[in-house]
Amino acid sequence: MEIDNLDDIIRSFRHELPAGSNTAKAIDRGAPLEEISECAEEEGLHLLAAILFEVQQEELKEIFEADHSLMTSEAIRKFRKSIPNTSQTANAIDRGASWDEVSKCAEEEGLRQSQLAGVLFEVQQERLLRKR
Repeated sequence: MEIDNLDDIIRSFRHELPAGSNTAKAIDRGAPLEEISECAEEEGLHLLAAILFEVQQEELKEIFEADHSLMTSEAIRKFRKSIPNTSQTANAIDRGASWDEVSKCAEEEGLRQSQLAGVLFEVQQERLLRKR
């Protein structure tokens, strides 16, 4: 999804939110997508949370395709430790599966979007630090 389209979507949701909404406050201050998504999920704005999560996944997919070493990042290792060894998601991470497969397994197992979004954010931060 292009940024212009995403901005339009966020603006359209923002117009429907009361000023006191945490999601509205996050949007107004230009918070990262992860934070807006988490607020939206907490406030029951599941469609907005899902849209933002999908955008984050697409961005990360592009990053992982460019740099496969990120699957061994600290954020991924930390996330992996937080899920049971019997998990399909854990198995996918352990064998170095693509991010698409890891994400699909996590979704099928009902892992919270905010958990995976947090991992995505941390990996993106690690990637930025590596570039410096």
